[in-house]
Amino acid sequence: MSFLIPLIVKPLAYASLPLFVVQRIAVQRTPSSLRYYARLVIYVTTLFTVASCSFVAAVGMTILGRPYDTNHIVARMFYTIVHRALDLKVEIEGEEYLEAKPSVYMSNHQSMIDVLILGR
Repeated sequence: MSFLIPLIVKPLAYASLPLFVVQRIAVQRTPSSLRYYARLVIYVTTLFTVASCSFVAAVGMTILGRPYDTNHIVARMFYTIVHRALDLKVEIEGEEYLEAKPSVYMSNHQSMIDVLILGR
């Protein structure tokens, strides 16, 4: 069984190498336009990957009997990955008001960052 690990880990490491290079460009002192596009690539790639994996999360949460928590799990997963990859921090004013349940969160979709804020 241990012979499968190199068969999985090695291609995954090679496939993720370009993402590590782009991430280094995104956080280093590089020209602002290059840094912007590097961050955009990481953000959109993460958004696409998490959206693709959300089907698995939905099936798993349905099996566990918690189908309505799928959106929360997927949004938190996206925020965690982007927060660490791009070193973005979201500060929420009035967070104590978010404890009331049930609640409705609304976003005006003025930018792509709305997805990150709702994930937080």
